[in-house]
Amino acid sequence: MKTVMIVSGNSDYERMFQELGYTLTQEMEEANLVCFTGGEDVSPEMYGASKHRTTYNNPHRDEMERCIFNHALSKSIPMVGICRGAQFLNVMSGGAMYQDVTNHCNSHMITDSTTGETVYVSSTHHQMMKPSSTAFLVASSTLMGEREWYEGQVLKKDVSKQDIEVVYYKHTSCLCFQPHPEFTSVEYVGMRQYFKSLLERYCD
Repeated sequence: MKTVMIVSGNSDYERMFQELGYTLTQEMEEANLVCFTGGEDVSPEMYGASKHRTTYNNPHRDEMERCIFNHALSKSIPMVGICRGAQFLNVMSGGAMYQDVTNHCNSHMITDSTTGETVYVSSTHHQMMKPSSTAFLVASSTLMGEREWYEGQVLKKDVSKQDIEVVYYKHTSCLCFQPHPEFTSVEYVGMRQYFKSLLERYCD
């Protein structure tokens, strides 16, 4: 039986996982997957950077979810993150964040690095994962947006040549998925199917 514990999510996440064949639980001891969901930006202090003027974070949520992450990690339970949840798991696995990016508030195509499959996905965020060297790049896009981020206290700027959409960290069993597979519009059917295939590939 596949059982998921959803952290800070609404009924859209619950409905999606039930449609994907999961049973819902609020007890981590019963879960074989923990899902972190969308919301505010991850606090830059968590990855050792200054705060960008556009960053809107929630330290209380970060700390609460850090405790859940550590518990799941100690139990060797796979984790998946969606949008902010992906960014949170990226940071907890050793990555950082591009704190402001353009061209990411419209849906677009992404390409799977293993299969070459292209998928139309949602995109609602203004930040983007900056993975560590231990991440495996699962899917990316080429949106050529401007991006700004801090390395420590130094502000950096450039134009992205590769936009990070999905990564996987083997050492923490974390799948980080920046789009929103819980969206139900007909144009996102392929995104939902792709998300399901990644769960089977990395989290089963």
